[in-house]
Amino acid sequence: KQWYQRRVRGDSVSSDTDVSERCDESPIVREGYLIKQGNMVKNWRRRWFTLSRSYLIYREEEGTPTKGQIRMCDIKLTRRSERYPDKRFLFEVITSKRTYYMMASSQDEMDGWTDAISHILKNPSDTSSL
Repeated sequence: KQWYQRRVRGDSVSSDTDVSERCDESPIVREGYLIKQGNMVKNWRRRWFTLSRSYLIYREEEGTPTKGQIRMCDIKLTRRSERYPDKRFLFEVITSKRTYYMMASSQDEMDGWTDAISHILKNPSDTSSL
């Protein structure tokens, strides 16, 4: 596998062609498409997200190499976002280093993602399904 380091606002994030293979074996809690705002170029891109108890991983498309990951232990909060009033179903995932902006296609989908992330944050050792 090809490994590389990339810099994100001073953070060093290890990544490879498929992060999920080297992560824990936690079952997938939720997966699907969300629209995510880029970090450097503030455009909006559709990404495939996979949530487990340890990571929130995103890719360009389902089955493609990992573009990025957020460790669940780094997430402080997830909530509905009012930053962009014209974006419906927008929520933010807040870490100590960065705020990620993600947009769902419906209220139910947004609630599903924020509820699942919040449940993991409140119950990190709970192994029951969500």
